[in-house]
Amino acid sequence: MSIVVKILLVGLLAHQGLFYTKITTDYDLYGIKVAANDRFIATTDNWFRTFFFIFNDSNDTISCVVKYAATTCDFVYSIIVPMFNSSTSLIYNCIDLYGNNVIGVFTINSICECQSSNEKIITNYSTQDNFLVAIGADNASVYGFADDFMFFYALKLPFSISVWPNTFNISPRAIDIGFNVDYGVLVGYCQLTPSIASECGFIIQLNTSLSKPNIITKIPIRSALNFSWADIRYIGVITQSRNYSAQTMMSVSVSWGSRRILIGISSLNIVLLYAFDNVSNPIGIYDNGIDSTGFGKSVAWLDVHGNKALILANWLSRSTNEWVSSSVQMYDIESDGFSSSVQPIYIYPNSQQKIFSKSNVFFIRLMCSISGDLITLDSSGSLSAVLSSPPDNFPDTNVRFFRSVSIPCIRGTNRDYAGIELCTPCPHGTFSNGCQKCNSNASFCPFGSIEELPYSTFQSIDQVQEYPDSPENTVFDDILLHNMFMLNWQSSHCALVSPMTWVLLFIVFGIIVALIVIISEIHCANQRNIHYRIKRMLKNMDLIGEGELWIGDLLSVAVIVLVISACTFSAEFYHQYPIENMTDENSFACDVTLRNSKFSTNLQTMPQHRSSNKQIQPMFDLISAQQFYLKIDLIQTAFTCQDSLTTYHVMHYKLLVLPIAKCETSYNSSILSLTVSLPAQEISVQLILSGLKTVGAIRLGLIGPSASSTDGRYTLLELNFASTFTSSLVDQVLAPSSLFSLQLTPIINQTAPLSTDGLTVFSAIWSSSYDVKTSEIFNTENRYTFFKRIQTSVNVTIAKTVFYVNNIQEPIAKQTEIIFRNFLFIFLVLEAFGLLVLVVKLLIVPPLRTFIVRCRKSTEQSQTDHNTEMNNVSRSY
Repeated sequence: MSIVVKILLVGLLAHQGLFYTKITTDYDLYGIKVAANDRFIATTDNWFRTFFFIFNDSNDTISCVVKYAATTCDFVYSIIVPMFNSSTSLIYNCIDLYGNNVIGVFTINSICECQSSNEKIITNYSTQDNFLVAIGADNASVYGFADDFMFFYALKLPFSISVWPNTFNISPRAIDIGFNVDYGVLVGYCQLTPSIASECGFIIQLNTSLSKPNIITKIPIRSALNFSWADIRYIGVITQSRNYSAQTMMSVSVSWGSRRILIGISSLNIVLLYAFDNVSNPIGIYDNGIDSTGFGKSVAWLDVHGNKALILANWLSRSTNEWVSSSVQMYDIESDGFSSSVQPIYIYPNSQQKIFSKSNVFFIRLMCSISGDLITLDSSGSLSAVLSSPPDNFPDTNVRFFRSVSIPCIRGTNRDYAGIELCTPCPHGTFSNGCQKCNSNASFCPFGSIEELPYSTFQSIDQVQEYPDSPENTVFDDILLHNMFMLNWQSSHCALVSPMTWVLLFIVFGIIVALIVIISEIHCANQRNIHYRIKRMLKNMDLIGEGELWIGDLLSVAVIVLVISACTFSAEFYHQYPIENMTDENSFACDVTLRNSKFSTNLQTMPQHRSSNKQIQPMFDLISAQQFYLKIDLIQTAFTCQDSLTTYHVMHYKLLVLPIAKCETSYNSSILSLTVSLPAQEISVQLILSGLKTVGAIRLGLIGPSASSTDGRYTLLELNFASTFTSSLVDQVLAPSSLFSLQLTPIINQTAPLSTDGLTVFSAIWSSSYDVKTSEIFNTENRYTFFKRIQTSVNVTIAKTVFYVNNIQEPIAKQTEIIFRNFLFIFLVLEAFGLLVLVVKLLIVPPLRTFIVRCRKSTEQSQTDHNTEMNNVSRSY
């Protein structure tokens, strides 16, 4: 037939109202243009007028191409394939060049040749806009429903077809038979009045004996939707059921394993869940809100068990019908039920499973194979296949074409069944891919742990030295007197270094000597010459009584002991400065921590301008010039140096990339350590870690080299501190976005000279404090939130305070003061013992002399009486 004749026929058909809207680049027009089973995936493209076949063993390449020329099709509505992979047949319904409704089938062989083809034209009916086909589980029965007719098409020889008028009063929008040959579910719009149509559905009985399908049960869809009067959907009704519109499409999927029905109404943004055996009321309704449309554009059960449902969740503006986003959401209906409050357990695409490089993000259809593969078709006609992966693996979509490959689970995640979902993180108390149990309670094993880590592996690093307090006594006189006259026998050391111990020893010794002399004077009166010599010798050594009392020499020895002890103590005490040079305990005093240092601390405002006249200015210069390195340790994370890690300098709402100076992993790659060189001391840094890997804890700190002036008078200490942040809840991980505010305060230690001609010495270090709310930087992760994570953002803000801490160390006593105080002490001791001698001379010596005289007289009288008695005895003889 010539082209001119074809054009005339088309024009005649159009004039008769039998023509239809034909937009070859609209892949959502009139039907589903993708089909799949476990053996192959098929698509049709009206623009290229071609059927495409992709077999599962074809390494992501198109295996076969069949042109429309092998058929009579001018525009293909839908394609379906046998549920099982026993054959490579493709069933299609289309409109031919003359506007006829056509149903056909063909099979391709191993060399992509079309064979065993058959077509049937459904005569006596005009071109149908709403024209659906479905295949039974026997792979031999095809059923079709249109506005005006319905039919049964047998795929076995002689390929018979039976056609009946559509008496169901329904304009069909979706049909599903599923793994079944007896029943199907048909949904669409029923014309209630000449100007009102409503959503409706039927459970129909299928008859393979070439008899007409029958309605078993009506599904009252509209009556189950109780919209409030303020809801725009309350008045949003269809006027004519037969008017085709992509916005009013519906979807349906039946699971015979769980005997559940899913019905999606994208114009209402609703998906309904029914029990097949009782459809009077839905057992679950998911209402996605009134602001958009597109939710439920396509629905499917993941597998024959019917426990998990997939819903195409498009987001289109209700007012403008402008597309915003698309995703495939999975719901675990068996475990969680189905309602608007239920969260999906999986969303595709996600940060780990992104859109294929050659695909469009605007999805228009989805379907699942028996084995659980997810197939999507986008608005540009490109398909995506997320194939089910075996246990301990997940489908990776980061491939060149449109079909996923299986790769092992990310460390710290696990999945013990086959599926398209991501592996989920191990629960707290377990680690690694196998979710092994952590053996020790002292180990850190949060949600998604990589390794069993002891807490000791990531402890905080505290660097700032605590400046000591001044001693209670900072007056040298008090310190000297306390240590000279204190008698402390708490320890052998204290008893040994106490001067009073030795003073008492000499006093006791003197008392013993005095007693011996006195007793000998009483009982050995004939030895007065010897006693006189001893006393004279002792009087010559008397420093206290100026030779008046012979016992003063014994007390003089005690005075000498005290004077020597005071001088020795003072000399040792003088050299106990500065405190930073004292590394060992002292041995000259009972208090081994006694130092010649007193301390004071005050806050000073940082200078606004540099002043070279101040002796502290070089210290400020060293502080301001110190190079900072930000150290970030990500603990219990699967992130490695090979992942996308980017650090930014956030400056005036601009992001400037900062290079990572060092990246390394430790503890079996469970800790990722990053070192970033900072261009300024006050800075805002943002670390972006792309992907859904989690972080159990974080340690943040700064590193900076030490520095000193050429004369050694000014020293900037090395900076090396870090603080560890962990959550108190074991099922929490670092939030997708966290903020750490770090404030730095300079601490300047000022050491005064010991001598008057010395110079003040300065040292400095930074003190850090974090303003962090742990409840905000960690959040709870579970199977419903894990896959939503796009990235982990760590934001660190470093600021300096407007003041500095000034620690001043000064000697308690300098050399001149110590010498002067020792002279005073010597005079004090001499006067004190002189007073003691005076007391002895006035109060003790007179009574003692009287006692000695009486004792001596008594002794002499006794001796005289004895001699007289002896003489009398002698005379008597």
